[in-house]
Amino acid sequence: MIIVFDTIGQETLLRSFKVIKPGGKVVSVSGLPDEKFAKGYGLNIIWQKLFKLGSYKIRKASQKAKADYEFLFMHPDGKQLEKLGKLVADKELEIRIDKEFDFDDLQAACDYVATGHANGKVVIIDVVG
Repeated sequence: MIIVFDTIGQETLLRSFKVIKPGGKVVSVSGLPDEKFAKGYGLNIIWQKLFKLGSYKIRKASQKAKADYEFLFMHPDGKQLEKLGKLVADKELEIRIDKEFDFDDLQAACDYVATGHANGKVVIIDVVG
């Protein structure tokens, strides 16, 4: 199964549905929670309906792409990080690193990201010592 892991949300999340193959899955930590998320967390019917309304565009994009959508609520959790690490190690989750910058070049990194031409993650390396 092809999975797109969105960390930006909004328009980037919606564009993810244009590249996912039918039967794939888009997982977002920055998008909007949906009704399925609300049910899974045991929220009452009012919250479920509010999340359903709020995620309308996402649900429509998901249906059009014939792909699944899942909102992943992230919080400091070693088990979740371990799970993500295993996905990366098993090559089930691909992380593209476009460019690395030293912490001293933080402004250059921000300028690079602002160009909109990064093809992957821009990583800031902070070397202590």
